[in-house]
This record gives sequence, C-alpha cells and structure tokens, in this order.
Amino acid sequence: MKKLLYFLFLVSLISCSTVQNYTSNELNPEYYREKNLTFQTGAQIINMEGAYVGNVAQPDFKETFAAAVLEMAEETKLNLKTGSYPDSNIDVKVLEANWDFKLSSAELITKINFHTSFGNYETVGKFKNAGGGSERKNLKNSFKNAIYNFLMEYQKRK
Repeated sequence: MKKLLYFLFLVSLISCSTVQNYTSNELNPEYYREKNLTFQTGAQIINMEGAYVGNVAQPDFKETFAAAVLEMAEETKLNLKTGSYPDSNIDVKVLEANWDFKLSSAELITKINFHTSFGNYETVGKFKNAGGGSERKNLKNSFKNAIYNFLMEYQKRK
C-alpha cells in the first residue's frame, strides 16, 4: 500500500508539471528587436466536452489573454503588450475554446485568429493538465501556446 501511495504521488507530481516556460524558445530575438506588438481581444465562452464535476466558472477572456501576453513578454523578453484600438496592431479573435475532459486529464484547446496588417495567422494553442486544473490557468497556458505559435509563424514573414 505504501508503494502504491508513493507511486501515485510521483505520477501526480510529474503530471502536474505540464506548465510550459518559454524562456528557452526558438524565437528570433533579432527579428523582434525593434517590434512592438500590441494585442487586442474580445470575449468568448469555453465549450466543455466529456465528463466533469461541478460548475465551471467562465474566466474573463480579455483579462486572461492579457495575463498570457504579459507572461510571454517576461519569458521571451519581447515587447508584447495588450491594448485597445487604435493602439493595437494585432487584432485577436478567439474562434474556439474547447475544454476536453478525459478520465485522468483535461486539455484546453484554443483556436485563434491573429489579424495583422500583413495578413491573418490562425493558430492553435493547447494545454493539457492531469486532474483538470483551474479554468483561468488552463486558458492562460493555452493562450500562451497559441501566442508562441503565432510568433513562430509571424517571424517567417520577411
């Protein structure tokens, strides 16, 4: 019994450490050196699939996206911020936000369109967590993944 508890503790410790940190990344700092990227987003509702327990509070998308941008700016050392029109140069529209509950995990998948003066970039952000996690934390980490994927595509533009 003791070994089983120890094993379950180790599994939960490992599975809960799914947070992505973007301090080590493949972004080109030279490309972004002189760029100021200001994101603007609106409201959205999360769709939930699969079995889940209790009521799930819908996090404030605008506030959560702003927190994701702030964390990405800190981790990547890029000049990223949020603002409102006309200060923004990237209009963000969350097309889908789906929280898929499985037996031992939950994955939040966001599909986002980033509209810039150079065109549209549609990316997907994913965050998987054992045991479900909190609505805001999972959404923020999914947003961070989508922002990172957008930045990777955006830097390919010459």
